[in-house]
Amino acid sequence: MTATESHGVTSLDDVDIHSLDRYVADGYPWADWDLLRKEAPVYWYEREGFPPFWAVTRYQDVHTVGSLPQIFSNAGPILRLDTEHGLERFAYFRQRQAERYGWDVNEPMDMVFKDRPDHLDMRLLTMRRFTPAAMRRLETDLDAITKKFVGQFVEKARNTSEPLDIVAELALPVPLATICGLMGLPEDDWYRISEMTDQLFIGELAAEHALPGESLADARRRLGSDLFDYLEEIIDDRRARGPEGGDDLANLLVHATIDDQPLTQQQLHGYLMLLIGAGNETTRNSIAGGVRVLLEHPDQAALLAGDVGAYTETTVEEIMRWVSPVIQFARTATEDYELSGTLIKKGDTVGLWYPSANRDETMFDDPYRFDVTRNPNYHLAFGHGGHFCLGANLARWEMRSVFRELAPYLEHLELVGEPRRLPHLHVGAVHSQFVRWV
Repeated sequence: MTATESHGVTSLDDVDIHSLDRYVADGYPWADWDLLRKEAPVYWYEREGFPPFWAVTRYQDVHTVGSLPQIFSNAGPILRLDTEHGLERFAYFRQRQAERYGWDVNEPMDMVFKDRPDHLDMRLLTMRRFTPAAMRRLETDLDAITKKFVGQFVEKARNTSEPLDIVAELALPVPLATICGLMGLPEDDWYRISEMTDQLFIGELAAEHALPGESLADARRRLGSDLFDYLEEIIDDRRARGPEGGDDLANLLVHATIDDQPLTQQQLHGYLMLLIGAGNETTRNSIAGGVRVLLEHPDQAALLAGDVGAYTETTVEEIMRWVSPVIQFARTATEDYELSGTLIKKGDTVGLWYPSANRDETMFDDPYRFDVTRNPNYHLAFGHGGHFCLGANLARWEMRSVFRELAPYLEHLELVGEPRRLPHLHVGAVHSQFVRWV
């Protein structure tokens, strides 16, 4: 049964894949995506208060757009779909940031906003640190991080009758410790980094870190200023150390060059923030979502626990397909192009909906069945093409380590309530998900 059949969406006019309230209350709009794939897989989506775009929901079409970066550009006016108000706020933030720090307002925020050759030049600076071979060299360290946090979580769960938040206790600290360790950031700074970066991802989170009597706006400004100062300190420290002063990612970037030119201060800030944010947020939500779906499917959790050697890798891939933490990216057409019989015109915005592609019945047998033995599993959770997620291998190795270590304890855990979802249209962010030891 598809989500459409179970939720009764019957008209394209009723499709709503952009309203944040729906995502917060109900999670992903599976029924709407089902209907789009069936009746209008390349659909001109025009709703009040939201810039119009082509909604691309089928696997093959998402794959095609990702394969044609020369036609579908990352460097257009919209990279992540948002309301008109949200895009205006982002543009205002960029303008104020440039004015405050003397930066170039036309410089892309980070390399994700670039096309080749600039994107590839930036990507190559760190790409070798995220290859499978590099991950194998890190495997002992990753396992040590996982054992520490899974062990702490299990011990706490066993010894309390109160529900525990799997996000705060496990899904957040593992990727945070991993990426901060790779960047050479001191352990004492890790949770402070999380506080400072959370408010950039979702501004309302700044309220949780506000000082007594501090407004939300003031808390955001303070945390943003603190983050800028912190990155400045990291950059200054690595410059003082010199190129031989460390093997961490921060030192690598500070001393890296492209065409014999070092990165600007603005580019360094963008790259460091990209590593912290991308290395933390999506994996956090994948781990939390993975725990949830395994507890919802105890037969699959039992399969994993019964033979972690056989099923850890396939379990992680199925979790990535099922959770699909990145909801959408946008591209701008650089020329007219016919996609599955629909003419996309030069300058049009194209929205790629990855969770929908990962439930495409023409690509996945029984896509609404969670199956830890599914193999092959060519999901698009990490994207496709030249912008395929730089940290995909790191995320995979982290998750394999987490679920390999957690597998024996899943039978002792039960879900408590629904997840608290955050209002974000780019990443399916989960603030908290409680579980209880039984």
